[in-house]
Amino acid sequence: MGGNVFKTLEGPLTQRIPTSAVRPTVDAIEKITGLEFIDDDLLGTTGKKSDPDGSFEKNSSGDLDLNTDANKVSKEQLIAKLSAWLKSRGVPDNEIMNVGNKFTSGWIKDAGDQVHFRMPIQGTKGYVQTDFMFTNNPDYQRGAKRGGTAQYSGKDRAMLLSSIARGRGLKFSPKFGVVDPNNGDAVVADNWDEIAKILLGPNAKEADTHTVESMIAKIKGDPNFEELIAPWKEAMEKEGKSVPTESLADLENDANFVKSKVKQENAEIFRIRQLSGLV
Repeated sequence: MGGNVFKTLEGPLTQRIPTSAVRPTVDAIEKITGLEFIDDDLLGTTGKKSDPDGSFEKNSSGDLDLNTDANKVSKEQLIAKLSAWLKSRGVPDNEIMNVGNKFTSGWIKDAGDQVHFRMPIQGTKGYVQTDFMFTNNPDYQRGAKRGGTAQYSGKDRAMLLSSIARGRGLKFSPKFGVVDPNNGDAVVADNWDEIAKILLGPNAKEADTHTVESMIAKIKGDPNFEELIAPWKEAMEKEGKSVPTESLADLENDANFVKSKVKQENAEIFRIRQLSGLV
C-alpha cells in the first residue's frame, strides 16, 4: 500500500498529497476510469489526515489507496483505460508500463492484486502514487483496511484482530475474512457484523471493530481477555506503546476495592457521629 513504485536513480517520481487535494484528485481518477470511489473506498488514512498543528506530514497522505471492485472492472480493463488516457496525453507506448526493476519511471505497474498508477495531483504540481486495490468483496476490504487513531495505527488494529482471532482458535485474513486454520483456512465469516460477534462477543456490532479502543472496550470483560490480547500486547510493548490492562479480574478487584473503601469511610463517619453524641 505504500512505497515508491515510480522512481529514477535520482529518487521517487511521486510525493505525498495534501488532504485538501485528495478528493479532487480522486474525482479526476473517476473521470479517467469511469469508476466511482465513495469516501469509504479511500482505504486506510487516505484523505483522512487532519491535524490542527498544520504540519504537512499530519495533513497529507503518502499515496492513494482505492478500494477497487473486481466484479466491476478487471485489472486488464483498468490498465487499458489508464493507458488510453496516457496515450491521449502524448506518453509513448514504451514509457507507460514499469518493467520489473529495469524500468521504474513509467506510469503504470501491474503488481499482483494491485495496479499502481502515477497520477497528477489536482490543484498543485507533482504526482501521487495511486494503488488500485482489487477485491471481490469490497465491503469486507473497506473494513479490513481501516486506518487507525492517534494512539494506534491501522496496522495495530489489524494485529489486534489477528490476536483475538488466534485466541478464539481462528485466523484473521485481511483478504478473505475470519478463517478456520483447522479446516484448510475455510472462511468462517467475511461480513463485519458476523466477524464482530465471533471475535468480540454476541452483542458486538460492526462499529465495535473500527478501532483498537472500541475492540478493547468490548472485550475487556471477557474472562479470557488477557489471553486474547497477549500477542498484540507483546507487540505493542516492543514498540513502546501503552497497553490497556483492565481485564475482568481487574474490574472485579477495582469494584471490591471501591466497596471496601466505602465501608471503611462509612465506619469512620459513624464513629465520628458516635463521638459527637449524634448517635
